[in-house]
Amino acid sequence: MSYQINGEEFSDQPRPGQCLRTFLRELGHFGVKKGCDAGDCGACTIWLDGEPVHSCIIPAFRAEGHAITTIEGLASPGQLHPMQQAFLDAQAFQCGFCTSGMIMTCAALNQAQRQDLGASLKGNLCRCTGYRTIQDAIDGNTNVETAAAGTAFGRSLPAPAGPQVVTGAARYTFDVPTQDALHIKMLRSPHAHASIVWIDTSAALAVPGVHAVLTHEDAPPTLFSTARHEIDAMDPVDTRVLDQVMRFIGQKVAA
Repeated sequence: MSYQINGEEFSDQPRPGQCLRTFLRELGHFGVKKGCDAGDCGACTIWLDGEPVHSCIIPAFRAEGHAITTIEGLASPGQLHPMQQAFLDAQAFQCGFCTSGMIMTCAALNQAQRQDLGASLKGNLCRCTGYRTIQDAIDGNTNVETAAAGTAFGRSLPAPAGPQVVTGAARYTFDVPTQDALHIKMLRSPHAHASIVWIDTSAALAVPGVHAVLTHEDAPPTLFSTARHEIDAMDPVDTRVLDQVMRFIGQKVAA
């Protein structure tokens, strides 16, 4: 299947049922963030033929033959897109996780859409900024000065990570490749109260791909409390990460 991604022609075959966001991330476009998986948060926003869309709800095969633009392809060589520069100058981000998708949406706004930002940005959620600085970026209201060395006191200066955030280059947990990572599957107690006498792990260890099975026999002796009261002085410190005594349904038994 043929795709045009950030102006370059590309051929690949997505997996059955694979969404466009995951397809793009597996190609290295980590600026397309993995957020809600439901088309709500907007962290995965890209352009499809110039229109902002949530890539997590678009099947990858449906993008064949269309022009795809991600945050990595928004800037010109050596120069940020005006909206990227505006976000940088207005410091319109804090954690930065939503910023790639937010910029993709904001960069596509027309004048009519800018008049009603509440409606225009309803598909992009930001928990950090309160949207005020995002509106500043859209309106061109910036207050960051580039000060000469030694004259920064009393001035607002750009965030050190700003260039990485507005270009999608900032890395978050899901952006770290995990090709060689092992995955943990937890076995949990079906009983509200029980004591483990012995766990036979031989059948589980014989399953192809299983590298280890951990039980209370492997857990460190460190104790903690599951009570979680605001004043914890009276909380019982009596539980291990994998314990021999089950105190509630769903408690971890083995991993």
